[in-house]
Amino acid sequence: MMVHAPGVLGTEFVVVNKTGGSGGAALAYAASRPKDGYTILLITQSHLLTMIRSKTPTQFDDLVPLARATDDPQIIMVRKDSPLKTAQDLVAAGKARSLKFGITQLGGVDHVGVFGFARTAGIQPATMVPFRGGGDIVINLVGGNIDCGMLNYAEAESQIKAGEVRPLIVLAEKRMAALPDVPTGKEAGINSVFSTVRGFVAIKGTPADRSKTLEDGLIKSMEGPLYKAYLDNSGQSPNSVIGAAAWGRQLAEFNTEGRAALDAMGLLK
Repeated sequence: MMVHAPGVLGTEFVVVNKTGGSGGAALAYAASRPKDGYTILLITQSHLLTMIRSKTPTQFDDLVPLARATDDPQIIMVRKDSPLKTAQDLVAAGKARSLKFGITQLGGVDHVGVFGFARTAGIQPATMVPFRGGGDIVINLVGGNIDCGMLNYAEAESQIKAGEVRPLIVLAEKRMAALPDVPTGKEAGINSVFSTVRGFVAIKGTPADRSKTLEDGLIKSMEGPLYKAYLDNSGQSPNSVIGAAAWGRQLAEFNTEGRAALDAMGLLK
C-alpha cells in the first residue's frame, strides 16, 4: 500500500512499530497522537480482543474505520501422515476426543476461531496449545506434537508445497485459488467462516473530512496491480479491500462475537 500512498495522498508515510500488550502499546500510541488525520493504525481482530479483555483506555467506540486491507482465510491443517484425511475424519475424531490445536495466543484471534469452529462442528472443545507464531505452529504440526493447526496460507505455504502438511478445511465462503481441491467448511457441512482481517482505522476526534480523504486514498493505493499481486501470492481474498462502511460493520460484528466467545470461554474478568 505504501508504495502508492505517498503519491496518492501527497505525503510521506512512516511505519512506527509499537510492540507489546497484544496490540495495547500500538493502541496507546495512536490515541496519544494529535487527532489531525496524520496518524492511522493498522489493526486485526486481536486489537479488539485486547480492548475487550484488558479494558484499555482506548475502546472499540474510539476507533474510526477507514478501509480493510486484507481478508486472510483461516485453514485447518494436519501433518502429512495424520490419520485425519478428510473433514469428516476430523469431525469424527473430534467427537471422540479433544483434539490438540496449535494457536498463537490464548484469548487471541486463533483461540476464538478454533473455539467457534469446534462449537459449530459439534466436536469436543479443543485442547489449545499456544505458540509464539504461525511458524512455530507449523514446526510442531510437522513434528506431530499437535493434531491440527489453524493457520493462514502464507504461514505454511512452503510446507504445503513440500507435502509436509495437508490443508483439510478452508474457513471461507469460497474455495481458495491456491488450494482449489480443499473444501470450504460449508461444503464439509460445517457452517464456519473465519478469516484474519487487517485494516486501517483512525482515532475518534479525527475530522470527518480527513477520515474520508484517508479512506479514499488508502483504497486507491490498494487498487493497483502490485497490491493485487500481493493478495494473490499470499493466498488472500481478491476482494480484501473494502471501504469504511463495510469495514466498520465487520469490526462491529466481530466485537460482539468476540466478546461472546471470550465470555463463553471464561476469559472475561
